[in-house]
Amino acid sequence: MGGEHQAPGDRTARGRILAAAERLFAERGFDRTSTALIAAEARVPQGLIFYHFKTKMDLLLAVIREDEATLLDGLLPVAAPESGLRQAVAGLWRHLSAVLGEPSPVRKIIIQEVAAHPEIRQRARELHEQMTAIIARYLAQASQHLGTPRPEHDAAANLLTIAAGMAPLLGEPSLTLVPPGALASLISEGLQPERTASAGH
Repeated sequence: MGGEHQAPGDRTARGRILAAAERLFAERGFDRTSTALIAAEARVPQGLIFYHFKTKMDLLLAVIREDEATLLDGLLPVAAPESGLRQAVAGLWRHLSAVLGEPSPVRKIIIQEVAAHPEIRQRARELHEQMTAIIARYLAQASQHLGTPRPEHDAAANLLTIAAGMAPLLGEPSLTLVPPGALASLISEGLQPERTASAGH
């Protein structure tokens, strides 16, 4: 049962270290979690942590990177944007709400540590930029815009990412905070091809 939510690599010592670090950093915080405690939890010699990760901060960044890869892979709906911009935006919002609106141990760690550690702040900023770039391209495709996403697509992607990510902090489902239909009407109106085409004039 315990291995169900762990990556296949969890059977390796490195995987056990990452899983233990994620659990303990989320529960106790980065500064209050010693590498000795992580080693005991992972059932490995403490020196093995520093064989795989130079510092405790490198270990934390590795925990975040592992989660990021999974998050970015599943960020968009599997299907191409639905026909009709409004439907595509509503579908995207439902999907982002499910993906970013679910509390996760790694996002809890980032929220806890972002103010105290510049390295975590930088990683959080980079992750946000990666997510918004992916979402902006999706919105550009949905609004039948060829080429680089326009500033309107970037702005909408930023708003969607921030709004979906706020839900766990507020303890409310994203879809309750912002209903898909109303959000889709608002954003699709600003992304209409003729509107964005004339925006530069």
